[in-house]
Amino acid sequence: MTNMVKIDGVTVDADDPCALWQVLYSAKLKMISGEIVQEMTIQSPVTRETVVFSPGKLGALDQELNRLAAACQAKTSGRRPSRRWQLKF
Repeated sequence: MTNMVKIDGVTVDADDPCALWQVLYSAKLKMISGEIVQEMTIQSPVTRETVVFSPGKLGALDQELNRLAAACQAKTSGRRPSRRWQLKF
């Protein structure tokens, strides 16, 4: 049985790392470009304030994209990605 999820208006199988990576990457691009930012304005006779909200953490999204890219590569090629150049000293 497939596990379908809806992300950014697109229904995708959560068990397919390649399809999930594509949808999350497009959502990341929308976050970076500012399409998903919400803005709220509070106005009184004396002052006016504008608050800007962003719905997600970009660092956590990058970690998930890296994990999905590795899972997709393992699924398509049968090998896990090399960690040789990812190590930081």
